[in-house]
Amino acid sequence: MMVCRRLAGIHGMQMGCLHISRARGFVGVAATAVASAALLLFSACAEGYDEDAAFTSSVRNATLATVNADEIVVSSSTDGSTFTFTWPVVHGAGGYEVKLYNVSDPSHPLLVKADTVDACKATASREDDTNYMLSLRALSNAALNNTAPDTPTQKAFTTFTPTFAAIPAAQYSDLKAYFDANPLPEGNHDMLCFDLDGGADYRLSGDVDFGGHNVTIRCTSKGNHAKLTLEQGAKFITFGGLVIKYLDIDCSQTNKTIVELSETPDDSLKTQIMYDGKESGYYFIMEPIVFQSCNIKKVGASIIADKAKYDVRSFTVNDCVVEVDRTASATNVTSDAVINLKTASFVSDLLLKNSTFYAVEHTNSAFFVYNGRPKEIDANAELQKVTFTGCTFYQLSYSTNFRGDTRTQGQKTNYFTVERCIIVDCGKKNFVNSLLRQLSTAPTVSYYKNTYWWNGEDVSEAQVCDGGDHSGTALTTDPAFRDPANGDFTPTGAQQIAEKTGDPRWFGEN
Repeated sequence: MMVCRRLAGIHGMQMGCLHISRARGFVGVAATAVASAALLLFSACAEGYDEDAAFTSSVRNATLATVNADEIVVSSSTDGSTFTFTWPVVHGAGGYEVKLYNVSDPSHPLLVKADTVDACKATASREDDTNYMLSLRALSNAALNNTAPDTPTQKAFTTFTPTFAAIPAAQYSDLKAYFDANPLPEGNHDMLCFDLDGGADYRLSGDVDFGGHNVTIRCTSKGNHAKLTLEQGAKFITFGGLVIKYLDIDCSQTNKTIVELSETPDDSLKTQIMYDGKESGYYFIMEPIVFQSCNIKKVGASIIADKAKYDVRSFTVNDCVVEVDRTASATNVTSDAVINLKTASFVSDLLLKNSTFYAVEHTNSAFFVYNGRPKEIDANAELQKVTFTGCTFYQLSYSTNFRGDTRTQGQKTNYFTVERCIIVDCGKKNFVNSLLRQLSTAPTVSYYKNTYWWNGEDVSEAQVCDGGDHSGTALTTDPAFRDPANGDFTPTGAQQIAEKTGDPRWFGEN
């Protein structure tokens, strides 16, 4: 009896086998046990392979078959960071050539991975909102005189959320006109993705109210953003999830926010979270509100504001550049915080990641303001998280409080994380105090490799206080941005270069 030791790495070639004799020494129970184990081993290693007993392919002196694209299975890991590709065996092959391309820009495909594998399986890194093409070809097998097919199999696929509707600029350059003509479907709770043309110019001439729908406004070309100009007073209104992706947004004509949390939310939002069977009075937005990979220019007001009492469970700004313009020459100036939930709201989980936030000149208004607090929902169970990671902050809230409220200072349910950030002329000399609003050991805090530069000097020692940065990892060299007056925040400081801190885009990594 012969049992395969392992599935052949190269399909169709002679495999090493384990010979089990039924003769001397294998009798009775022992023989049965070994035979059973051998059968299990045979089944496990031969799965997906159906050649003859010696596992020598009957495919010889042939051009190998191509895999049907529909038979290639693409799956994603739970965290979305990797792909796994599987396909049926090509008998007589000497392995497989696998190439994965990013084809988001079809005229300039980027090779993500090239590999040669023995098994019918390969892995590769994965990105959201990307168009891909997988090239797969069975390789020649000299031992069997089999040759590779002339052309590989190509399989196109995408990690974009499925499109609900496209908004062509040639027909609807005004988004308000589009949504007036195409109301959102009632009762639809799926994510509705609207695609804008890459490189095209759009405008918003008035308010667009999405109600409680979950909506994504995006450009499907990550490298060629659609351009959106907000006209005076125009904004997006919502009490549902909202994602804005791959847009260049011009706010120079408006003194209103980009996203406004509705003044008239549905009462059903109040019952999303209750403790002891009681409503808290808050409207809960459970789906995320996100700015992803946007360039936002000339913000004279805010990027998000509220008109009712909300708990926004998740608000994220990732891979963005946000320019705040409160100069005397600007016509859209307000005293609003950039994140302006001053009516009665707060964010449970605020994440600012891999982004740059800067003011054209020193501003003296707070960067973010909450006027709600988790304590009013449940004093023990509700948390409030503020996370800044890999960000560059410049000339915001200079010589005043970075956070403009004191509603939750000193609470044990607060979590503050500031890691790998470059903070220049933001808040007070003691930046962490202007963020936490109270020198207290009650909040949970985490600091790591931050630069604290204020009024032309390193002020990292001023951050060593209750609730402050005791990590001993602060960077102390002048970040010396290359050309901040013209929006270039490439650090030239020795430690910042060595550690690649701040917004990674300035090192070409976003």
